[in-house]
Amino acid sequence: MPLKVLHCIHSLNANDGGPARSVPALADAEATNGAEVRVWSRQTPTIDLEEYRSAEFVTGDLHGLMSANWTPDLIHDHGVWLPSNHLSAKLARHNHVPRVVSPRGMLEPWCLQHHRYRKHFAWKLYQRRDLQSCTALHATSEEEAAQFRRLGLKQRIILFPNGVSLPGLHDPQPLETRSMRREIVFLSRIHPKKGLLNLIEAWKRVARNEWLLRIVGSDESGHRREIEAAITQNALADTVVVNDPVYSHKKWDLLHNADLVILPSFSENFGIVVAEALAVGTPVITTTGTPWENVLTERCGWYVEPNVQSLSVALQDAMDKSQCELKDMGERGGRWMRREYAWGDIGKNMLGAYEWLLGQSNADASDYIHKSPQRQAS
Repeated sequence: MPLKVLHCIHSLNANDGGPARSVPALADAEATNGAEVRVWSRQTPTIDLEEYRSAEFVTGDLHGLMSANWTPDLIHDHGVWLPSNHLSAKLARHNHVPRVVSPRGMLEPWCLQHHRYRKHFAWKLYQRRDLQSCTALHATSEEEAAQFRRLGLKQRIILFPNGVSLPGLHDPQPLETRSMRREIVFLSRIHPKKGLLNLIEAWKRVARNEWLLRIVGSDESGHRREIEAAITQNALADTVVVNDPVYSHKKWDLLHNADLVILPSFSENFGIVVAEALAVGTPVITTTGTPWENVLTERCGWYVEPNVQSLSVALQDAMDKSQCELKDMGERGGRWMRREYAWGDIGKNMLGAYEWLLGQSNADASDYIHKSPQRQAS
């Protein structure tokens, strides 16, 4: 009998960032590897689900999914704090179904400080219990796993990165908005944790007329207005533009046509745009707030502190590179993504972890379970 897996996520909206792409991709990879997979979202999906056809996507009453005809062997919940996460925790407890939780970066220090009083109340009221009742936690990086231990969470930790969906084979089209200048692209949500105000300040120090900084993404909580105001106040309108988000082949074309992609975040549990940029052969600048330190060892980008000075130095160095040098860096990144971040392999490994947790596998636990000191929160 195939393993039955239910993934739960609040929404699959294209503007929600990485999880709206990584969760369907993981579910599809698991289904392709032989599992029977359903993905429940509280809100009706707005992303294009065509490329994830191996999994089934459902909405509606979560409790109604549990029936004599279909009861999951395991629930994999994505995110914390939201009503959908609390609902899936109660469902798992009530039906005695093992549950894996992927916090998706929502327990990182920066995120805990954002709206911290609201989160402190939720932690005391229900969130701590919901996490302590799960069978295992899933981390996408060593640092995220360490943060779980700092919070006093003692469950087993599955440590697998997200994968990257490689773009379809087509010749990238020059974008209509593409200028004749060389471009550095930011492609993510326009949110305070992304460090865009630092990026604008750094760009003021190093801006060159032959280069354009293009900021592309969905606005969150009016942060786009702050960014546009900073651009105006610093007289950068000639070298910085802000565009609405793009999706599907337009996204891949934007990443491919860029000379560089930058993610200056204070906090990311993964930062999927880094993987996507490297997958199409574009080098990256990112920060120690992300888990991408290996861009240095793979020689495909810059990895710096999330502050103005460090970003300025990285931008200056990158713009001093020739197009040929940047192309070589991007090609090294592409080989790295194909070698270590293919969704098919990650889906197979995740199923192996599920089977081990369910007692259906005699595999060595070290293949799936992260070994780290179980440190209590101070």
